[in-house]
Amino acid sequence: MRNIVKEIESKFSNHDDFFIEEELVDSSAIYLIGYKTLVDLTKSKLYVHQMAASTNSVKELFTNLSGQINVEAEQVIKAVLEGNLVVFSHNGEENAVVDPIVQNLRSSIAEPKNESPIYSSLDAFGEDINTNLGMIRKRLGSENLCHCSYQVGELEKRKLSMLYIKGRTPNALIEKVDHQLKQIKSDIETIDDLNKQFGQRRLSPVSHLFATELPIQAIHSLKKNRIVFFLDNCPFALVFPHLLGDMLSSVNDRNFPFILSFLLRIFRVIGAFATLILPALYVALVSVNPEVFKTDLALFVAKSREGIPLSAFLETIAMVVLVDLILEAIVRLPKSVGPAITMVGGVILGQAMVEAKLVSNLLVIVITAVVIASSAVIGMQNSLYIRLLKYPILILASIFGILGVCIGFIFTVIYLASLTSNDIPYITFQIGQKGDVK
Repeated sequence: MRNIVKEIESKFSNHDDFFIEEELVDSSAIYLIGYKTLVDLTKSKLYVHQMAASTNSVKELFTNLSGQINVEAEQVIKAVLEGNLVVFSHNGEENAVVDPIVQNLRSSIAEPKNESPIYSSLDAFGEDINTNLGMIRKRLGSENLCHCSYQVGELEKRKLSMLYIKGRTPNALIEKVDHQLKQIKSDIETIDDLNKQFGQRRLSPVSHLFATELPIQAIHSLKKNRIVFFLDNCPFALVFPHLLGDMLSSVNDRNFPFILSFLLRIFRVIGAFATLILPALYVALVSVNPEVFKTDLALFVAKSREGIPLSAFLETIAMVVLVDLILEAIVRLPKSVGPAITMVGGVILGQAMVEAKLVSNLLVIVITAVVIASSAVIGMQNSLYIRLLKYPILILASIFGILGVCIGFIFTVIYLASLTSNDIPYITFQIGQKGDVK
């Protein structure tokens, strides 16, 4: 092969879905170049051989295949990135850019089920890893988008792909993650199995990985100097490392004017804060520090709790546990009965408990606000762990009152600040650009 082919091969050496295939046509060797995730190689080979059957020379074959013949190296690279098939002669002197038989990236693509994008594409990742990679390649046609593939597992070998942008993602992070992936010995059956490979966080509800089913979100994460994983038969892109900003900011926010985008993020901060604080604040003010209320408000609260046999802490614990059970049941139940359970659990049961004087009207309002607030943050896993962290603060509030609320919140912030993923703190909003373009 001539220097131009070697140059292209070197350029795409970090792209594991890039191919250079040698084919014999009329006793002459030709080279097919492209991306496996964008070009259907089997059908493209068949098409080239069919065209070769009706030609007398390689030069005539190239003329029949395409109108773009003998283009420069930069145009060849651009064509490959755009998903075209490039054919080279054996000596590298002749080439042709061919419109390929493309991979079908639409057959298994459906609308997202766990995320609701606004003013953006409704495509979602599927279970086929090559389709997912192709969706990223199609949207982000850059030669700096690198792809490394792995076979992980002992009994069950699964394909794992790592994507990053060379020159943006820190080289130290790439090398450390590559070493961790190559050390995997056990089977990777779930996302949490992969999560444990990046360092065990004992009793921690916060994952090293942030799952998204939206290609635009995965591409946005790549541009923000992070790594994206794809696991075969897993319809999600797994962004590493998972940062606090993932539950407060989404790429969809950028479709709105800056002031609206900023307000949305403020609302999510308020939602996370309200989820952590409101139940504990109710218990603290009602049972431990009622003197904080003005006289009129204290009388109103006392009247709302008149005849309730349970303490403020017990009724609050009962309600938050019941609501979390209802939310979990809605997720697990079929969609045909989920809304009915919501109606029974959220309206009928709540009304019945108030009329039976088991809980106060004020607590029902507080719990409803907490449910809405916890749903304002981005990502189901973030909503779940925020809901879990409210329990320690609630227990401290029942003992120490408002002081316990403050202590619990401070310890929660300290705990989140102590979390790291490969030495990158969880409370980081942007990873520094330390990569080197070669």
